[in-house]
Amino acid sequence: MNEQTKQKNQPDTVGIPNRLFPLKQIIFGLLVIALTFIVAAITLPKSAEAKDAIGLTDKQTAQVHKLEKYLNAISSMRARFLQITSLGQFSQGDFLMQRPGRMRIEYDEPNPILLVSDGLWVMYKDKQLDQRSYTLLSAVPASIFIGETVDFFGDDLLISDFVHETNVIRITLQRNDDPAEGSLTLVFASKPLALKQWTVLDAQGISTTVSLLAPEYGVTLDKDLFKVDNQIRKKQD
Repeated sequence: MNEQTKQKNQPDTVGIPNRLFPLKQIIFGLLVIALTFIVAAITLPKSAEAKDAIGLTDKQTAQVHKLEKYLNAISSMRARFLQITSLGQFSQGDFLMQRPGRMRIEYDEPNPILLVSDGLWVMYKDKQLDQRSYTLLSAVPASIFIGETVDFFGDDLLISDFVHETNVIRITLQRNDDPAEGSLTLVFASKPLALKQWTVLDAQGISTTVSLLAPEYGVTLDKDLFKVDNQIRKKQD
């Protein structure tokens, strides 16, 4: 195998020397596990016209705005989560979030992975190997999911499906510039209104469903839980 082939087969990585992890793992973890607000607090600018691929009725548009209002009312959260993929993989763990920009995602053993965001940097840590990797939050797609305002009608999004059945509301979102990259379906209970789970469908057709267990909202969280011991930042300072 020549050097060019080796480089081509190597995954993209981020971090500092001797502290490299696959970038796709960081992005995947942030997109799939970052529970309520990582997947829902979309902070893209408003468009002149709401972009939806299905032609929402006035009643449906009002329902979507109701979902936005519900999510905007939550400032912090603590929950357990269950994650199941269409490949049969199962994970669970703890999730903490405080808007804007702070989160902590910790998997149960034997999974050694910990993800922490302090609002600027994201740390990906393998506790078993005691190794860390860092990337700017703005450099990963999940950055658009952590913010102060929820807006499902952003310029870069389109609503590709909306279903309101007996006590279930499902809304599916895709990237307006590249719908083929995948979709995100949020599932709410309607009475009372509450986010229950979501499913991420990637470009390869693999789905990952995350369910919330006993979420607590408006909780007070220790700021040290979102601390990122970042050597890059220290060098810059």
